[in-house]
Amino acid sequence: MKRILILATLLAMSQTLVFAQKEHSIKEADVPIRFVKDFQSQNKNAQNVTWTMTPDSVYYMATFVNSDGDLQAQRFSNHGTETRYFIEPQYYPHAIKDTVANRFPKHKITCVYIRNLKGKMTYQARIAQYKGFLFWKKETNVKTVSFETDCKLIEVIDEQ
Repeated sequence: MKRILILATLLAMSQTLVFAQKEHSIKEADVPIRFVKDFQSQNKNAQNVTWTMTPDSVYYMATFVNSDGDLQAQRFSNHGTETRYFIEPQYYPHAIKDTVANRFPKHKITCVYIRNLKGKMTYQARIAQYKGFLFWKKETNVKTVSFETDCKLIEVIDEQ
């Protein structure tokens, strides 16, 4: 049951990431070999690896389940590697949920992750409004909200 839940979460999160950053799925063979080698050397026990890239081929991202069974991602570019540790909704920090609820009352949190970029750790929350009917809903007004590790708001980036 845990594996099914992990796979369902992985699928949902990978779809969220693909739409959030206008990335599209690719095969590992289409990823530059140096990024694949870096990924494999750092994540020997990675499972359910999916690769995506931005249309301009600036970023390549591997989303996977790590050896602890947690969802994680690594984003590669010529400027360095960013690691994302996804947090399950029941563990979202209250300060982040409160900030989003107060500053963006019409938005919902789609995911929260800890971002490690060049040794600097921050939280990032992806938020969106939803428009549509029943099962057909479209994300609008998507934003990435960055927080320091003490959950102090740093910046808001519009994605659309």
